[in-house]
Amino acid sequence: MTLTTEGLGDVPGVDDATLDEVLTAEAFGAFAVLSKSGKAFIQAGNDWQPDPACAAFIEAHGSDPWVLEYRERGRQFRAAGRVTLDQVRAAFRSYLAGAPGCRTRFTWGEVDE
Repeated sequence: MTLTTEGLGDVPGVDDATLDEVLTAEAFGAFAVLSKSGKAFIQAGNDWQPDPACAAFIEAHGSDPWVLEYRERGRQFRAAGRVTLDQVRAAFRSYLAGAPGCRTRFTWGEVDE
């Protein structure tokens, strides 16, 4: 699999240790995509906004809010609500391992394209 981030570009053949190293470094930027192919991936984007709801999320969770999505079999899904960076890392690790945790830990809704 390939990990792509805003700040670091593509990291092919990513393993669990590299995934954790990259996603704990602030230099990775505002998005990350872990892809099996162009049609199957999990991705996260920073959803920081200069508003009270974002400030409350940060205060409650100690993390910027993130949007988490995955795509497979021609359909894309988004996790309900905002998630923390720790939740993003856990979902990416699960996806990398091929475990169902990335799909079962969240409530997902289909994204209209």
